Amino acid sequence: MKKIITKTIILSIMLVSYIQTSSAMNFDDVPQGFWAYREIDKLTNEKIISGYADNTYRPNELVTRAEYAVILIKALAQENLPIETIYTFDDLDVNHWAYKYVQQALNLDILKPSSDGKFYPNDYVTRSDVITFLVNILKTEQISKKDAIMTLQNTYMDFEDIPDWFKVTAGKAEVINVIAKEPPRQNYLDCDKYVTRAQMAVFIANMKRETDSYLAQKIKEEQSPKIAEGIIIENVISQGDVVTLPERTVLPIMIVGQLSTKDTKAGEMFQAKFVNNIVDYQHHLLLSKDIVLVGKVLESIESRNFVRNGEMIFELSAVNNKNLYTKILAVAEYEAGVVESNKIKKAAKTIIKGREFTVKDGQILYIRLFKPIRVNIVTQEVLD
Repeated sequence: MKKIITKTIILSIMLVSYIQTSSAMNFDDVPQGFWAYREIDKLTNEKIISGYADNTYRPNELVTRAEYAVILIKALAQENLPIETIYTFDDLDVNHWAYKYVQQALNLDILKPSSDGKFYPNDYVTRSDVITFLVNILKTEQISKKDAIMTLQNTYMDFEDIPDWFKVTAGKAEVINVIAKEPPRQNYLDCDKYVTRAQMAVFIANMKRETDSYLAQKIKEEQSPKIAEGIIIENVISQGDVVTLPERTVLPIMIVGQLSTKDTKAGEMFQAKFVNNIVDYQHHLLLSKDIVLVGKVLESIESRNFVRNGEMIFELSAVNNKNLYTKILAVAEYEAGVVESNKIKKAAKTIIKGREFTVKDGQILYIRLFKPIRVNIVTQEVLD
């Protein structure tokens, strides 16, 4: 459940990442030269944080647990999250100004309920609390404890005060540069000190910077053709993101079950899969070897002496892949161990005595396309 929630959170951050704002909000106690001015200005405009009625932000005041819940829920764009589980506390009732946000934060598992029946809404939040949250919510690379220690030793004067259990988490946070560093203590992690409102703005702005970067990368990946190794089809026709495999293209598939021109009847169903990825000469993935193909026999033609070998026509379909018609040539005509340059290596062909063929479970069957196939090389969708 937690993994699903985390994905939902990341998606929600993405959706609000590019909110455009019209003007800055100026607080009397946050001049433009203030160390966290840019972050406070950004998050105020995005309505994630807010000031007070006297036009102050009070950047040096400490963040309470109630305020922390509100900021996190707004930063994650989860204000409309349905509350499935109601947590009850002796010191937090339904009339508390942050009650809904606290319940949402608890339901998202980004805050933990205490074991003594209290929430402590007016207690303060430590820097280690925020750093742990950021590392849990963001995509971070694995780091060894040795490397984390080296990173922290080279950065922070108070390394000896960092608890052993916290060093890997702090090391990850340092690597992705999300820790709020307030002058003149930028060389001190101060992990047990309480978070100020200015520091909280920087922490959250850093989180949003990372999610913006993640979003941009995901968009780039999703809009780019997939690259893979596999069987190269050389005579394809490329038009932008659409590649056409011409009629009579040869593709190898592996059959589940058995097919026979002598015994298989029209209407019978079977399963198959591609022997390998099907790619173009630029190694753009066209058809994945992981696709499960569902086949339906349209016509099964027995051999006739002096006229023809047995052959079969069937339809293959898969998720998003429909109307993929193929004409099967009698495999018994060929010793086709390899597909090279879209041609089957041909051995002795016998028509004098028409040959039937049988393909058993796990055997490879070479098929020729009965009509061209158009594939979107970004989505791997077979187009009608």
